[in-house]
Amino acid sequence: MVDSFQLQTANQGDVIVQQGDRGDNVYLVADGSCRILVDNVTVPEPYGIIGQGVMFGELGVLYNDTRAATILVESKTLTYYQIAGEVFTSVMSQSSNNPNQAIDDVINTISGTQALYDGKVLPDYHPERTWLWTRFAGTGEYYVFESQYLYYAQLVLILLDILSVLEISLETTLLSMVGCAVFIVYAKLSTDQSIYTLELLPPDKDLPFIQNLSEIKVIWELQKTLTTFVLTFFVNRCFNFWDSVYKSAREVQGKISGFNLLLATNVVRNQDGTHTTESEQFLEEVGQCTRLFHILFWASKTKRFSSLTSDEGLKRMESRGLMSSTQLKILLDMDIPNDQLHSAPLEWMMIRTNQAMDENVLLADNATKSALLREFMSLRNAYANIGNLIEGRMPLAYGKIIVLYLQV
Repeated sequence: MVDSFQLQTANQGDVIVQQGDRGDNVYLVADGSCRILVDNVTVPEPYGIIGQGVMFGELGVLYNDTRAATILVESKTLTYYQIAGEVFTSVMSQSSNNPNQAIDDVINTISGTQALYDGKVLPDYHPERTWLWTRFAGTGEYYVFESQYLYYAQLVLILLDILSVLEISLETTLLSMVGCAVFIVYAKLSTDQSIYTLELLPPDKDLPFIQNLSEIKVIWELQKTLTTFVLTFFVNRCFNFWDSVYKSAREVQGKISGFNLLLATNVVRNQDGTHTTESEQFLEEVGQCTRLFHILFWASKTKRFSSLTSDEGLKRMESRGLMSSTQLKILLDMDIPNDQLHSAPLEWMMIRTNQAMDENVLLADNATKSALLREFMSLRNAYANIGNLIEGRMPLAYGKIIVLYLQV
């Protein structure tokens, strides 16, 4: 809810809430004071003054009723926060079983609040020995030690290697062992030979069971060529596809950084080199549009984030502070497919940049304009290339054939 509050300002005499109107917003005073009037009569002290830190307007929103009083700005200026009524009621009405939990999980991931390592880029380092042993996943490197104690330590490492391998492949290993046991029992029943003999005698080639195995061997010999082809061609194609998408994704990130770097280095500054208030506001607005573009773009390309492009996902992003209520309304009213919604914040980035040039917040010389336009268009081409790679990728059927064939 905190992320959804929007900062607003008003002057003395401005009406924040009008008696009899429908309640659309909830308000919280940050600095200044307001006076309460009922039927144009000021409510007497101390109940007629709303000061810093006081919330008002929530009753009309919660009960879907008209405003019971008029709220008038009393101080010279008023700084306050407002939140849309539908967002306020949505958050307040949620139970412990959050109906938007799946969307929230995605938002937590892309916003970095609850991702790998609790949103940290690098995991914390714990020097405790017990923690280090629990993180051991096996190295496969063994050395010859002259010391007896180091020899025993090496044995422990080998044991941990074995355990780590079994942890990864335990299910497959058990299935293979069961399959081998079934095959041995079947071979014993088919050949009427003991499975406990220790003598390695060659099998009788005249037995039907052995003849069938010989035919399988011939088929497998023929399959070696196809196996080599599958592993060298299709797997290589899959890797090339992944590598191309990875490089294009990095290129998109680089173009976004380049565009924002050009803005940050060409905005108007104070005499001491710091950004002016207008410059900071402009950079923050463009940065917010950049983040929104990046989120919606990947939500349009990956199933993992696709829920964010739905109406519920967009509304939840607004309630979590990832977009403003105005941006939400524009996105919901746009008559374009959901997988193209990222085009809107991308356009907002350039429109806001042009406005900053007109307002003399950003340098407006031809060199700066050309550099920004060139960087903007290269960003568009970079992210469009990812869609082209996905549309032209190898059909999934080939991947399934690979999996099935390798299993056989």
